[in-house]
Amino acid sequence: MKKWQSGFSLLEILAVLVIIGFAMNLVVLTLNDQQEEQLETEALKLHTMINLASEFAVMNQLELGFHIDKNTNTFELLAFDSEKWVAITEPEVFKPHQFSEFISVEMALEDLPWGEENLLQQVDWRQLLNSEDEESLLELEKMKIPQVLLLSSGEVSPFQLVLTLTDNEKAHPYYIKGELMAPVELSQELDDDA
Repeated sequence: MKKWQSGFSLLEILAVLVIIGFAMNLVVLTLNDQQEEQLETEALKLHTMINLASEFAVMNQLELGFHIDKNTNTFELLAFDSEKWVAITEPEVFKPHQFSEFISVEMALEDLPWGEENLLQQVDWRQLLNSEDEESLLELEKMKIPQVLLLSSGEVSPFQLVLTLTDNEKAHPYYIKGELMAPVELSQELDDDA
């Protein structure tokens, strides 16, 4: 008399593991595709926002600028109100923009082949604050100062932004490049001169 054993055979277990493996691979690929689409959307939005702000500066004879806050992963447009730089909150398109947690934004301001001296490097901020002491440096750190200027003449201080996915090295980064005059350029290829 044979005893029937209950349970699954090794072949059945292996078949289930292979199916689970394929399903997990599809989920990971789908998530990566969604993140790459989000990266493209963020790059297009930032590119458009910078060009729109540059046109806004020219049309309204304003001095604008922007900075990227690495701590909060936020892009913020600033306007000079004849005394200090203040954040722009109107119109809606110019409000500060926080990037998704899986998107990294790096800014290069120096050693750009198309850029001469950065406009901000020529400013002695201590002299502007009329002080040489350490308290003025602390005051300077609290102030919002743009890393890139968008001038009313249509000029843009040289910069390059690189948007990448933090956890996907295979995804192609996006480059936003300002070369002294608006509009800024968006590409997925790093130019030979950069």
